[in-house]
Amino acid sequence: MDFGLLTIPLVTLAMAFGFAVFTDTQTIHFDYVDVPDSISQETGLTPAVVITKLADDMQEIERQAFTKAEARQVELHADQSATSVLGEYLGVTPLIRVVQESAHMIPFTFSGEIVRHDQQVEFILRSYDSHHNKTRISRNGSVDDMKGLIHGAAYEAMRVVNPYILAAYQFKRDRLSRDFTPTLEILRRELEGHDSRYAPWLHNLWGMVLYQQNDRHGAIHQFEEAVHLDPNFLSPRLNLGVVNARLGEYDSAVRNFTAVVQHPNVVQSPAVKAAALSEWGFTLALTGRIDEAYAKFDEASRTDTNFSDVYSSWAEVLSAQGRREEAERMTAKALKLAPKEVVYTENLIGTVQNVPATASMN
Repeated sequence: MDFGLLTIPLVTLAMAFGFAVFTDTQTIHFDYVDVPDSISQETGLTPAVVITKLADDMQEIERQAFTKAEARQVELHADQSATSVLGEYLGVTPLIRVVQESAHMIPFTFSGEIVRHDQQVEFILRSYDSHHNKTRISRNGSVDDMKGLIHGAAYEAMRVVNPYILAAYQFKRDRLSRDFTPTLEILRRELEGHDSRYAPWLHNLWGMVLYQQNDRHGAIHQFEEAVHLDPNFLSPRLNLGVVNARLGEYDSAVRNFTAVVQHPNVVQSPAVKAAALSEWGFTLALTGRIDEAYAKFDEASRTDTNFSDVYSSWAEVLSAQGRREEAERMTAKALKLAPKEVVYTENLIGTVQNVPATASMN
């Protein structure tokens, strides 16, 4: 059996973001958007259409941020004027609906207008929240690119409503280019100069960015800050354990995984507990405690029967032991539960960079 080079598989990206424990309830009401008649006639963008497209773009930002979206329902007023609502996060995912509802009952209200200057246009949105905070958004563009103008306004509106959703969305995009400047701009802008109620999640995401930039100690600092701000937020604690394991700090990794598994709130998130047990098991394997590792994998598989990553880790250890047939069966289980995932590439803190990470056994 050779554990000289052993890939460290990490758990799913959703666990890293903390979606399983991130809960909020927000509703957005688009009161009105004035559109010049000339633009409506040339482009077909009536006020109702503009509002619906804003809602659609905000839903798409949310969908890409969280990798899943709830059903979308659309209704119109009897008089056919449109009121768009981005509302009621179910767990972590908002629905977008166009409904008839009283604006004063809604935490966020937007209104605005499109102003035309020949072939150039300015899209102005004003937001008012339930705490009487006001924000003005202004985007400039051309009549020929109204789609881009509306998307830009939706992007900035999401920054007002929930900067964490926007940062998670941008992070997913930046992973493709490996340039995280836009994500960091969102994080710094929200965290610097005032206390943000999203601070624990933003620091956790900042740690994920730094990890992608190979700054593992900087990532640890951000994860620790997230834990300090909200000890009940389990994802940064899980991330800490993963980074500890990548650095060969196995005792620290196990302490963090143990803290997740034993936390009272973990009963509400079986996938988070299963992820911690799976990573704990793999860390034990890296230190040569194979039987204990298999026991943790088995416990993880029973904790959440739909958690595919544990079978990937299990297969990796079996393969390293030369138990190929058993490894193939575990890989088949992983692929059955997550047929569209690429085993060993999607992990807790992003896609594995270049070649898989390895750990040396002494």
